[in-house]
Amino acid sequence: MNILKNNARICSSQRGFTLLEVLVVMSIMIALTSISISTYISMRDKQSVQKDADSIVSVLQKAQSMSSNRKNDSAYGVKFASSTVTVFSGSTYDTGNVISTYTLEKNVKINTIILSSNGTEVDFMKITGNPLANGTVTLGTGSFSKIVTIYGTGIIELK
Repeated sequence: MNILKNNARICSSQRGFTLLEVLVVMSIMIALTSISISTYISMRDKQSVQKDADSIVSVLQKAQSMSSNRKNDSAYGVKFASSTVTVFSGSTYDTGNVISTYTLEKNVKINTIILSSNGTEVDFMKITGNPLANGTVTLGTGSFSKIVTIYGTGIIELK
């Protein structure tokens, strides 16, 4: 009978988890979840910036192509704002001559616009497609950024 009591004590003392064990497991799970979430956010930001930078290059090339092809016998340009890039017809931006507007992802912003014209527009000449202003446009999130460079020769480069 004494043997049964000792076995019962051993079994009952080994059931369940201690508070310390539960806290250690929860701490590990919280740490892993935090790492996963920050990695996800970082990857999402990087992909958003890359996608928007590629789109800005595409928008610039579209306006350049339309100008060099003299579509509707007009020149075309691109206007930059903090969260939009707009293609317009004519020599200056006006809300009445907007062709299309590209909106950046909500976590991506255009941080700096440095153009030789000191403005926010790049106009392309008819036939040659060369820009009347050259410079850079930097876009990004808090942790990632890309630079779109517009050269006077008409080359548009992403760095």
